[in-house]
Amino acid sequence: MKKNICLVMICLLAVSCNPFQKKGIEAPQWLEGDWSGVIEGVGLAFSIHFGEECYATSPDQGDIKLNVKIKSLTDKKIKVRVPLVMASYEGTIHEDSIEGQFSQMGKKFPLNLQRGWVERKRPQNPQPPFPYQTKEVVFESGDHTLAGTLSLPDGIENPPVVLFVSGSGPQNRDEELLGHKPFAVIADALAREGIASLRYDDRGIAESTGDFSAATTADLADDAAAGIHYLYELGFNKVGVVGHSEGGTIAFLLAGDPLWANNRPDFIVSLAGMAERGDSTLVHQSRLQLQLTGVPKAAIGLMVKSTLKKTKKVKPWGPYFLNLDPSTAIAAIQCPVLALNGGKDTQVIPEYNLELIRQLLPAADTRLYPDLNHLFQHCDTGLPTQYATIEETFAPEVLADIIAWIQAR
Repeated sequence: MKKNICLVMICLLAVSCNPFQKKGIEAPQWLEGDWSGVIEGVGLAFSIHFGEECYATSPDQGDIKLNVKIKSLTDKKIKVRVPLVMASYEGTIHEDSIEGQFSQMGKKFPLNLQRGWVERKRPQNPQPPFPYQTKEVVFESGDHTLAGTLSLPDGIENPPVVLFVSGSGPQNRDEELLGHKPFAVIADALAREGIASLRYDDRGIAESTGDFSAATTADLADDAAAGIHYLYELGFNKVGVVGHSEGGTIAFLLAGDPLWANNRPDFIVSLAGMAERGDSTLVHQSRLQLQLTGVPKAAIGLMVKSTLKKTKKVKPWGPYFLNLDPSTAIAAIQCPVLALNGGKDTQVIPEYNLELIRQLLPAADTRLYPDLNHLFQHCDTGLPTQYATIEETFAPEVLADIIAWIQAR
């Protein structure tokens, strides 16, 4: 399913900042600088810079800058608009803070701004120098080229190798989200323990060519199959797949669906991969998240139906995903499978997915981590609104289990 942390500004908008428009009110000197806070109920950092240029950005979603217009300003009140994303902010000014509300497309969220910048710590993100080699590579999939990073442990001849397959939505090779780089973290841990890996940018993203918006899950599986083929061509004898979320489902398809029989992996690791139908997954996900956020029971049914309707409109991906049923592929898998799920996952819920994998494929090694969310972070609620505020990118005990399992193969 599409990642449902939809800020607000929206990370997919590759927009550069335009100069401050004179149609708005010029920022006075006492207001100049960065004002930042976290949008309540969304969990994402939001900043407004006032000066010769006025712009909004989200420190959690990169350096995209969106033009801001000051619509009204006194020494007590301020109202600004972010026209490109149909958003606004209105607040009461104090000495070093602004207490207010962020609004976008009919929804309102409390947002209190402080002078300065919201700093997110990501202590697990790998930092050079690395005790292993990395190579920038490209491989072909149909009529487009996929760019990636091959990590090779030193001193090991023909190590096992894994291909990373990212979750839904356009992802770069690190599966970067809110400053977290889970695939980079996992690849680093694997390389230090003698396991090679290839992670790549989705088609049309970063350095890869193609059109992501025109792709279904099957198209993305074709790209992953091309990656497996490429690794075999490089001479690796044992090629596995580590897939997260939709990537975990793709791992099941590659291993068991006859459509991809020519590029089978030797083993797969599914990180919160969907086993039930796509529409059922979306219904279960939406219901649980709405319940946890306190939405009245009477409203949940209508909101879930609305979510399904909106997903159907995301063509071609949405209709294909809603009808996707990986259960037949899972039941046909012959290679070793490690299937993992967080007990507090509110996106791919374990009781509907991990349990189904156990029924369909009794030989699979299935493991539940009670205190982890969909990103395999230790958490409180498991809601996506916590992803940005948690410093941990990927639970160390899961890293250790993945490494031990692959080494045992």
